[in-house]
Amino acid sequence: MKTIFDLIVYAASVSTAVATITGFLMRWLNKKLTAMIEPMQRQIHKMDVKECRRFLIDFLLDIEHREEKDEVQWKFAHDVYDHYINELKENSYVKDKWERVVFNGHNE
Repeated sequence: MKTIFDLIVYAASVSTAVATITGFLMRWLNKKLTAMIEPMQRQIHKMDVKECRRFLIDFLLDIEHREEKDEVQWKFAHDVYDHYINELKENSYVKDKWERVVFNGHNE
């Protein structure tokens, strides 16, 4: 009977040690991966903002120069603008120009 009890205590001790070591290693690995991924995520965000701005500015200049845009081009421009404002959380001169040109029809 004592051997079975000792075996159960030993198994519990081993499983606790394995769980503790695994938890420590997972936290350490998560910190390392986060430290590696965060700079890439920031760079991707910057590139996304830059490309959205470039597209929207070019699109708005075309509108100001009275170039015709079809329905699909307008839908895509609205999708990019929504992504720029709502997901990227950008609020800049592009938003002001979009409101002037698209909503108010003003050309400057």
